[in-house]
Amino acid sequence: MDEMMANDSFLVGDIVYLRKPDIQRDVLEGEWHAWFNDQEITKYLIHGVFPISRQDEAKYVEDQVNNKSTLLLSIIQKETHKHIGIISLKSIDLINRTAEIGIVMGSYKVAGAALEAMYLLTSHAFERLNLIRLSAGQHEKLWKWINLLELIGYRIEGYRKQAGLRGETYDIVLTGITADDYYRFKNEKRNPVSFSPENLSKNRRPENLTLIVRDFLERLYKD
Repeated sequence: MDEMMANDSFLVGDIVYLRKPDIQRDVLEGEWHAWFNDQEITKYLIHGVFPISRQDEAKYVEDQVNNKSTLLLSIIQKETHKHIGIISLKSIDLINRTAEIGIVMGSYKVAGAALEAMYLLTSHAFERLNLIRLSAGQHEKLWKWINLLELIGYRIEGYRKQAGLRGETYDIVLTGITADDYYRFKNEKRNPVSFSPENLSKNRRPENLTLIVRDFLERLYKD
């Protein structure tokens, strides 16, 4: 582990490490705010409606870092120490032991980085924060990402029809993972999870699971 990563890192994987956001480096001198102004990056997010400045983003990040019900982390590529995304646990409920997990990757693409970041924070949520459930929601067109999440134990749990509007309505697919499923998944793995592009492309289901869920619900409630 080199000196920069040793000083900064919080959770460390093979491709990325996660650290506390550095407002000066990540926002005021970095690209963080630009991701949320980028129409392609925000295509399937709720962001990208109003422009945001570096100062606006810096204030938001500071508020989130100080929010005790949120854990916000920067995703850093190990090889270059480049800030490539953000990941968070929000609405952390230490009574019911639940939280919502979310991730946004920037314009610099690193194969396997997003899923490894999800796995690192998921592991931390269950093994250190002692949560029992994580939940998330994804735009219906992110079905390939949803299929990837299945590789680390997440499951489709529901489907919200017409949950948003971007010129036309779109549906939201609800995913989640419980501590029981996480530990079962972890214990069944004889080898560490590999986030190499070859492994991910080989093991990800090819079919669109979101359509299967949608069609099942439509048949279930068909008159």
